[in-house]
Amino acid sequence: MSIVALRVFIYSVLPVLAATIHIELDKSCRSRQRTLELFLLYLFGVGVAGSGIGGFFGHFFISNTVAQSIGWPKGNPFQLEVGFANLALGVLGIVAMGRRDGFREAPVIAVTVLGVGATIVHAIDIIDTGNLAPGNTLQKVSNLLKPALLIGFLAALRRTEPSPGTEATEPTFEAWRAPRVRAVGLMTARGCYELG
Repeated sequence: MSIVALRVFIYSVLPVLAATIHIELDKSCRSRQRTLELFLLYLFGVGVAGSGIGGFFGHFFISNTVAQSIGWPKGNPFQLEVGFANLALGVLGIVAMGRRDGFREAPVIAVTVLGVGATIVHAIDIIDTGNLAPGNTLQKVSNLLKPALLIGFLAALRRTEPSPGTEATEPTFEAWRAPRVRAVGLMTARGCYELG
């Protein structure tokens, strides 16, 4: 499996898979709000924070290897800019894990704009040059899948929250949520350490 395919799996598929397994093993996660919250925690933690921090390390510290995987010339200083953009997304993902207010829309918008924009740039490159390198093609799956998942789960969660007296407005929800935020955060940190 190529490193690009592995990245697509880790940052787009693994968060959904991990949340699904977590929900199956943790019997306290049966309500709709708790289920949706867990999917978002994994997507913000592994999918946004992990991917953003991992992307920063790749574009910043091994930029020539990343350029080669994309089929682009080595030594391009724009990779450093992309690295810092990825780091910004990673930080937004970390903050979004700890918040349940309107802040969560910010990283979703950022991931969507960057993902769709990058997909357009790479599609133009494919059309203009025929560049079918895995980093120029396969990565686009993640660039489109992750925003779709984030938008879908966040919209579903937002639809469950407006009713007064819903579980998410109770103090017990935060008490239930806190150790899960820490667990996903530790999983993300460990993954960044292992992959970085």
